[in-house]
Amino acid sequence: MKLFDRYIGGVVVSGTLVALLVLVGLDIFFNVIDEIDNVGRGSYTLSVMLQSVLLTTPQSLYELFPLAVLLGSLMGLGAMANHGELVAMRACGLSVWRIVRSVLQAGLLMLVVAIFVGEVIAPVAERHGQNLRAQATERGVSFLGSRGLWVRDDNHYINAGKVLGRQRLADLTVYEFDAERQLRVSTRAAQAEFNGGQWILKDVQQSVFDGQGVSVTHEKSVVWPSLLTPELLGIVQLKPKNMSAADIGQLVDYLDENGLDTDEYRYAFWGRFMTPLSSLVMLFISVPFVFGSLRSVGAGQRIFFGMLIGFSFYIFSQLISQLGQVYGMHPLLAMLLPISLFMFYGVRAMRRV
Repeated sequence: MKLFDRYIGGVVVSGTLVALLVLVGLDIFFNVIDEIDNVGRGSYTLSVMLQSVLLTTPQSLYELFPLAVLLGSLMGLGAMANHGELVAMRACGLSVWRIVRSVLQAGLLMLVVAIFVGEVIAPVAERHGQNLRAQATERGVSFLGSRGLWVRDDNHYINAGKVLGRQRLADLTVYEFDAERQLRVSTRAAQAEFNGGQWILKDVQQSVFDGQGVSVTHEKSVVWPSLLTPELLGIVQLKPKNMSAADIGQLVDYLDENGLDTDEYRYAFWGRFMTPLSSLVMLFISVPFVFGSLRSVGAGQRIFFGMLIGFSFYIFSQLISQLGQVYGMHPLLAMLLPISLFMFYGVRAMRRV
């Protein structure tokens, strides 16, 4: 039985890798086309553009993984069906459910690698890619790393511990230096909101350094003009879907503590778990179609059918997610509903086989 597991697993893994290579390649191509118009802006050269696009590849790989395993399984098992190998395996005593088990075992191994890429590599690479693009296209941006966003505005150095959106920052600190590079003023604010073309700092503590010592003042709110525009934040801000589950969880805790809206981030948090589950569902529903309606069709028809299922699942998931946010549905329920419906469909298809 282990021989059968290794053979079926090898077919599924190799088919998935080929599908993933093609899908990620297409994604890179379209990203390059989308970014080519920005080449020449500031120091945004062709080389920098290619580097920034390639750094977004791990996130694309993670997002395209469910579709890749579906296409890879359909193509690999379909080829086995065309060559009569699946019929021979069943004649040797392997049931359809035993073949499903072999397919899912291979899927679990690939899933471990995909989760590592999506949760560890992709967020870091995405952050570096956005930093690279921001540094090349916008003057003054330093980086967005584990210590938040850093921006230089002449003799001001600005650090935002948390970027909550294009118009909202938290844990903001502004350091002002004189011509001799001596720190003169340090301003800390719990929150900052962009309103009417300027930033409104809230719960402000300002420390002024002079030759005599340090004087500290407190203000409930302070108006602060700066080059830190919402458009600039849109360039360097990581979208919730591109953050790791751990980072989203920490951000949700912070938003809860400060009474801020968390719906978008809660949906993004549970959405990080949808990719692994949906990948297993895609693998599961590929098996009955290879034994049933797609047993004797060509490769082109299998690819078309796989793309149809994959895009249907994606569109339905996005629709449920948006409706769930509008009508206050629990994020976990919104994430599980599409998976459950497709899983139910797969089980019924298996029973017919």
